[in-house]
Amino acid sequence: MSTDFSIRACRRDDLDAVCDIEKACYGDDALDRIALTQYLDLFAPGFLVAEHAEEVAGFVIAGATFADAPRLGWILDVAVRPSHQGRGIAPAMCRRAMDELERCEIRTVRATVAPQNERSLRTFARLGFHVVEAVEDYFGPNEKRLVVEWTSVRE
Repeated sequence: MSTDFSIRACRRDDLDAVCDIEKACYGDDALDRIALTQYLDLFAPGFLVAEHAEEVAGFVIAGATFADAPRLGWILDVAVRPSHQGRGIAPAMCRRAMDELERCEIRTVRATVAPQNERSLRTFARLGFHVVEAVEDYFGPNEKRLVVEWTSVRE
């Protein structure tokens, strides 16, 4: 596993690359530029990119709810260019996003994963997440998701 990448905050001029990665990873289910721009506006501290050789290799978007007490963090999206997958970029970005959420005193973080996405399930498990719920039709008919959750050991 190579660590020849760096992680930094996403900038507005990264959004073209982020859109390209989103489309490459999610195809017809990809978020559009408007949604990604709004995520940057809403979740800037948790919207991170990984860079390799001055190219955006991946991104993660994490944010927090307003209504829950204590507040609940979410990893909303994570994607790595297919040519950069398998280098440890996704777990490193998720860990950094979790650290950012912890700095905001968020101690519980969730994400959703398609049950058949074994790679993501393994990644989240290695980060300390466990499945807390299976939700049928999460994103609509036949769009089952597993809700995974991590809780900080920090007080």
